[in-house]
Amino acid sequence: MSASGAIQTLANDDNTLDKHINSIFNLNPSATPQLISIVRIPRVTEMVKETPNYKKYYVPKVVSIGPYHFGKPKLQLVEKLKPDFTVRLLKGSKEKLRNLYDKLGEQEMIKELRSFYEEDLASEFSDMEFTKMMVLDSCFILYYAKYIFGKKPEDCPELKRHEIAFVHQDLFLLENQIPYIVVTEVMNLMEEKLMNKFKEFIDGTILAPVKPKRTWLESVLNCFQNDGKPPVLRMDSTGFEELSPPDHLLNLLHQNLTKKVPKDNTPTTDSIVPTKFYTYNVNDLVDAGIDFGPSDSMSLAYIEFVQRRWWFSANLELPPITVNKSTKPMLLNLTSYEMLSRLNDAWVASYVCLLDSLIDHPDDVKLLRKAEVLENSLGSDKEVVKLFRELAIDLAPNNNAYLDAKTKILAHCKSWRNTVIYELKTEYLRSPWTILALLGALTGLFFGGVQAYYTRWSPKGTCDDLCMFLKINHHL
Repeated sequence: MSASGAIQTLANDDNTLDKHINSIFNLNPSATPQLISIVRIPRVTEMVKETPNYKKYYVPKVVSIGPYHFGKPKLQLVEKLKPDFTVRLLKGSKEKLRNLYDKLGEQEMIKELRSFYEEDLASEFSDMEFTKMMVLDSCFILYYAKYIFGKKPEDCPELKRHEIAFVHQDLFLLENQIPYIVVTEVMNLMEEKLMNKFKEFIDGTILAPVKPKRTWLESVLNCFQNDGKPPVLRMDSTGFEELSPPDHLLNLLHQNLTKKVPKDNTPTTDSIVPTKFYTYNVNDLVDAGIDFGPSDSMSLAYIEFVQRRWWFSANLELPPITVNKSTKPMLLNLTSYEMLSRLNDAWVASYVCLLDSLIDHPDDVKLLRKAEVLENSLGSDKEVVKLFRELAIDLAPNNNAYLDAKTKILAHCKSWRNTVIYELKTEYLRSPWTILALLGALTGLFFGGVQAYYTRWSPKGTCDDLCMFLKINHHL
């Protein structure tokens, strides 16, 4: 039977037609369709994990945080340490622990905390079990930030060196999160020193603490411009710049990595940077007179193209990034968070794709390392090239990201005189010896020209007539 015939047969029976229509909509004729709510701590979908060998980057190796991986046998070693770490963090105060249970165990609070997770999984735990999980996991996170992060391995004998590194990685997995309001409740019981350590813990993840180099003159001028005082930022109770309240630790890291986006760096038009931009790598831009340097904004959402006083030279400032064994899982979980949370500005994915376009060869990585834009702890520059090539395969960046800087870069590269003058500068003015050699060559050319001129066009002298007379009469 043809498709049109099947539809006609179905239409002949009103009851059957209504049945099929209702089965498609799965609601009563009078009901209004509802939008599906987004779970704030979602499970990573199979579509995201389908890249070969990528599933392991979303699963904790040492510690479980939250209900998704709770109870797994391989995570029990650290699970047994959580009560001890909680007692140490709270200085053995049963009163503080009771206050936490009372606060987190309230019906409204429990209901809100459960809403962060998929309903079928969170319902497997009783209210008391769920509250205990929240208390132990939040105290473990803060204990790690205060007593383990940045310390020597021997300061935490309970964990081996490699386990400490894996704990840091596990705390930023998308499926390994607890609501941030729980962490805040514990932090409110702590002293100011813990808040500072926690901020160092977040700031020291992914981005490298590298400051741009300045000459003494630039430093003096900068002091006069801002009265020698650092810019004042509004801080919340945990020591972070005031932003929308984060849902969880990974969300807080994402906010910290993509903060302070200047207005002129945010796309305001529908124009898209031509694909020609993505054909330039680091070496190509250096050959065009563009040097690289670290940005002091410390945000993946901001790169700046600065035209120097000499019009043929420019500087591209990028946020400095640390590349080590934890970089791949952290960036994968951040980009997955952007995708599953349906964020409009996928800044992490955009930055990864930007680096992928700039890095084609280990020499590109070498130049970024020398410029202090990239810190390579993987060992080989080839591994960095491979890392960003793999990370960018299935990413969908914002095509208008860094629009202002990209437009200026393209305009600079199209100017042939910028390239010619920069090649002259790098070829002959790269060291004092090449400058002396150039001056010597120019001096030699000058005097050679003077000699040739006077040899050909010099005026006659009295001796010239005498020489001519002797030549004619004496056959010389």
